[in-house]
Amino acid sequence: MTAVSTVCAGRYCLQRSLATALLCRLRGVWPTWCTGVRTPPFSAHAWVEAEGRQVGGPPGTASYRPVLTVPRTPAP
Repeated sequence: MTAVSTVCAGRYCLQRSLATALLCRLRGVWPTWCTGVRTPPFSAHAWVEAEGRQVGGPPGTASYRPVLTVPRTPAP
């Protein structure tokens, strides 16, 4: 994702995580998309998880507490 988009590179975790989740979905796989926060100092982060682990996140992001997660929903 970061190789083809300057918007997704660097500190733009929200755009990067959404683009990654959508790309996975286009390929038939739905990872869990998450947003979370940590304190102190306050900081927010968005990421993608597969099999309960963060995928490609920078070091030091394990301290974020999930606030919103969007898991795969089972088909009816």
